[in-house]
Amino acid sequence: MADFRGTILTQRGRNLLAKAQTGVTLTFTKIKLGDGLWSTSTDSTQLNDLVSPKLNLPIQGISVVGDGTVRLRFVLTNTGLSQGFFMREIGIYAQDPDLGEILYAVAYAGDRADFIPSDGVTKVENVVDIYTVIANAQNVTAVISDTVVLATKKDIEELAQSLNNTASTLSNQISTVKPEFQSTPPSLVYSGKLWVDASDFLRYYDGSNWKNVKASFADTVDGFHASLTPAPNVIPVSNDQSVIPQDFLPLFTPLSVPYSQLYIQSTAPTSPKLYDSWYNTNTNELSYWNGSAWIKVDWTKWVQNDIWYRLGKLRISNGQLQISNDGTNWYQVFPVLGRTVEVIADDTNSADNFKIAYLTVG
Repeated sequence: MADFRGTILTQRGRNLLAKAQTGVTLTFTKIKLGDGLWSTSTDSTQLNDLVSPKLNLPIQGISVVGDGTVRLRFVLTNTGLSQGFFMREIGIYAQDPDLGEILYAVAYAGDRADFIPSDGVTKVENVVDIYTVIANAQNVTAVISDTVVLATKKDIEELAQSLNNTASTLSNQISTVKPEFQSTPPSLVYSGKLWVDASDFLRYYDGSNWKNVKASFADTVDGFHASLTPAPNVIPVSNDQSVIPQDFLPLFTPLSVPYSQLYIQSTAPTSPKLYDSWYNTNTNELSYWNGSAWIKVDWTKWVQNDIWYRLGKLRISNGQLQISNDGTNWYQVFPVLGRTVEVIADDTNSADNFKIAYLTVG
């Protein structure tokens, strides 16, 4: 490599550096290489450009060293170079807020220069670091190009270390994705972290504080609550014997009920027992008590499957179940549920002082 004896600030470079001490941003723009020969009278501080510029190169990286200098990295490449030259000059350019782009600093190798061959003869690609003075400038930047990127061994090692640190952090977070059960908040936290405290409260970390998880719908599926007690639109839950209560199960036939009291009246019974049934004389509807509510039963389907209905001995007329022996005289009967039935009827009507309960077996 050519032997450059350090960089020298030009007068314009010194002026810009003075501005940078007052807070003006010091922005480096590019690197130039040249083959100019300096005479003994050449004053490098008065140069506004290289004596003989040959190649413009973009800046690849910048790093403020901390001792009043900055390191600029560029890739020395002969790609597109039509004619080789001796690299005697290096120029560092920067943006002056008043003058535009200026030659900030120069370095000269003289007769200790290296020859850069033209493209196609020998391929040249070298990563070069050059240092220059920035003193106490607080805002130092560079125009970085990503067209040519070469990494040094140190770059790769630093990247590998950074990736290892990231992987370690992610591994720790992944290992604690599941809720932690402990009395004190977890030490490793991130937004969305779950924690179950000593009082069995589930909490989540919102990025700054632990908050309680709202669980008002924790026992619902699509808005339906689970329950041990039968009721409309609830999800049955097995009891302590892992058995779903029988009153959750549908009545497939009237004989599904072992015993029933049949209430024949216009108003709902006031103190029904489990599986008691009620025939509403106003609506001709049959219901059974499941322990908490009256559940309607479509008794007409069972009747229509009865053998006597098919033989013409039963009929449904005006919503009522009727029976006949001769097909001419028809009498109202009442559908019931249960293998054993006790009829409880309201016989206040003197013209109708008896009730006939009919158990259809479907």
